[in-house]
Parts: sequence; C-alpha cells; structure tokens
Amino acid sequence: MDTSPILAFEFLDPWGWVAVRRLAIAMNQAGKAYDVTFQPCRSFLSRTAVGMSYADFLERRFGTQALIHQSLVTTEMQKLGIEPAFSKIRSVPDTRPALAAVLWLQRNERPAEAFVQRVYEALYCCGEDIGDDAVIEKLLSQEAVAFRDIKSFLLSDSFGGELQETETSVAGWAGRVIPSFRINGTVVFGAQTPGVLAPMFA
Repeated sequence: MDTSPILAFEFLDPWGWVAVRRLAIAMNQAGKAYDVTFQPCRSFLSRTAVGMSYADFLERRFGTQALIHQSLVTTEMQKLGIEPAFSKIRSVPDTRPALAAVLWLQRNERPAEAFVQRVYEALYCCGEDIGDDAVIEKLLSQEAVAFRDIKSFLLSDSFGGELQETETSVAGWAGRVIPSFRINGTVVFGAQTPGVLAPMFA
C-alpha cells in the first residue's frame, strides 16, 4: 500500500506550514520516511490579491475574525517552534514563482519538502516577497538546481496548464478545504494533529 501522502496547500495560508510540520512529526512517529507530494490550490482571492496590502487581504478573507484567526495560527505555530512575524508582511506576494519551483522539483523527481518550508519561513518569519526572483533564487540555492530552469518553466505554457490541472484536481478531492491531506486514499481535512495523522500510516 502506498503510504506517501499528498498535501493540498497554498503559500498564503499559514496553516499549510502547520500541516507540513505536523505531518513530519506524524510520519516520524509512525516510523515512515518523510515523503510528501505537494499539490497547490490557491483560492480565488489569493489569485487576484497580488499587491494588495496584507492587512486588507486578511480583512477580505476573514472579516472581523481576522485577528482571531491570526492569534490562533500563531499559537499553533509557536507550539512547533515557529515564531511568525506577520507584521513584517506588507503586501500580498505573487506565489506563482514559488509554486513553479515546487512543481518543477517534483516533476524532476526531487524532494520539495525543504524548499516549501524555506518559502514559508521567508514569508511568515521574515516578511520576504516570495514572488521576487532574487528571493526564490536564494531559497533554491540549497537545491543544486539552475534558477534559469525554474524561470523558464514559470514562463512556459506547461506551467500554467499544470498549475490549473493540479488546482482542479485538488478541488475535486479536497473541495478547496486547504490544507488537506490524502493518505492511503483517505482524505483528511485541515491541519490535523500528529495524533490524528500517525495512525493512518499503520
């Protein structure tokens, strides 16, 4: 039975980072090597809010619950040893360059876990613009890949088609509840705790 999980995520949702960390803990508890396939699925707002102030983005997404949401995810991130600095994020970045890198790494049979975590850290702990070529090139420096290959893929028709196909697929099995997992054919909605996830690898 295939135990390699799939994680539906988007970089503009910090719960995705919580999900990544919790999955790693769960797989370690289950004695499984950390191996995950990332499938991006951006919300309509995420696709159209590039350049919007981050505060306005949160207000449009969560309304009067924005501060409560941020407080909740901050608490869960801190439990995992992450110290977010949301105040450093000034505007909504274009996540497509980072997503192109994730898809390129996976299509070339390279693990994307470390890169994904570096992207989350750059955005939520440092407030860096993950849509900037220089930032993505820096975050890819440990992957021993040529940034020009990622850039070429980003600008190609195949990237747009692959991203759309992936997002459509995720919408089919996760119903756009992001993050969500698919483990051994079972869908698990939300950034569930290791206690929930680990038994699914038995």
